[in-house]
Amino acid sequence: MIKHQRITLRHVTEADLPAMIKAAGDPLANGAYNPCRLVSPHAVQKRFHDNGFSSDEHEAFLVCDESGAVIGDVMHFPAKRYTTAREVGWRIHDPAHRNRGYATEAVTALVDYLFKSYPMNRIECNTSTENHASIRMAQKCGFVREGVLRGLVFVGGVYLDDVVLSILRAVWEAKKSVATTPSLSGA
Repeated sequence: MIKHQRITLRHVTEADLPAMIKAAGDPLANGAYNPCRLVSPHAVQKRFHDNGFSSDEHEAFLVCDESGAVIGDVMHFPAKRYTTAREVGWRIHDPAHRNRGYATEAVTALVDYLFKSYPMNRIECNTSTENHASIRMAQKCGFVREGVLRGLVFVGGVYLDDVVLSILRAVWEAKKSVATTPSLSGA
């Protein structure tokens, strides 16, 4: 488990499968900017039984709130075949839990975990150019806007442009250094 201030990230267990199946087929859980293809319950169960949603190719964690209730998920996977870079993604399932800082904490915890656990220099994320909340959230986590990938994702019958944001190890290290440096006050 990965603990942060108000959230905990943990791997999926068999007891979580009903909630995972529900979220996989729920357009509300996926949000307006994610592909809305339905995923069958069998496909979710198969993936869990194949690797528990945890492999070198794709690792998912559930986001749990202060009470331990599952409120979303975060994941990471290779960003490009020829690099060590990882891409991250996130969802807060219930709109009532959105805009409360849970995704920011979950992505911050995931970025910390990745830079502490993997020999990589770069973590990136992509989101629709219209998804202003996710862009702001990524920037709060230290990601920097790099550019736009035109017509990248097919959502709701149309192709959406995505913005690419990234954080480099040196930026993350500098941010962590500032956060842990004790402040000096004159007495």
